[in-house]
Amino acid sequence: METLINTFNTAVTNTASEILGKHCPVKKPWVTADLLDLCDKRRELKKKKKDAEGVRQYRAANQEIKKYMKNAKMNWIEEQCQDIENSMKKNNSKKTYQLVKDLTSTKQGRTTTKDGKCLTEEQDILKRWSEYCSELYNYRTTGDPEVLNVPPATDNDN
Repeated sequence: METLINTFNTAVTNTASEILGKHCPVKKPWVTADLLDLCDKRRELKKKKKDAEGVRQYRAANQEIKKYMKNAKMNWIEEQCQDIENSMKKNNSKKTYQLVKDLTSTKQGRTTTKDGKCLTEEQDILKRWSEYCSELYNYRTTGDPEVLNVPPATDNDN
């Protein structure tokens, strides 16, 4: 049974990788599929860096990627600037503001602090949140509990 399951899993995995390919998350909007293909080519050349020819090919591929990346980024920024100008001409200040904000703002990672130490690991952050929530719900009251006792209502209270 185990061999049947393993055979099935490998067949499905191999077929999916052949048909769908590998998913590369794009973190920068100007990164294209062509650039990712060049990076894959460079990755393969990195394995061949044992001789002088392999080193030369790797350096050439690396320079090509840097040049392509620089041009792609400049083209993307030019498109964004053109969109901003078009939005300003159409008096669409909301879109203009959003485009400028997207271009100029810096994304910040999720961090939590405890005792002045910055927590960046997912498990540490989850542990800190559970501590924080337990502190919220374990609040002790210091008032007099007798204040909450109310005598039962009588018919003479008219």
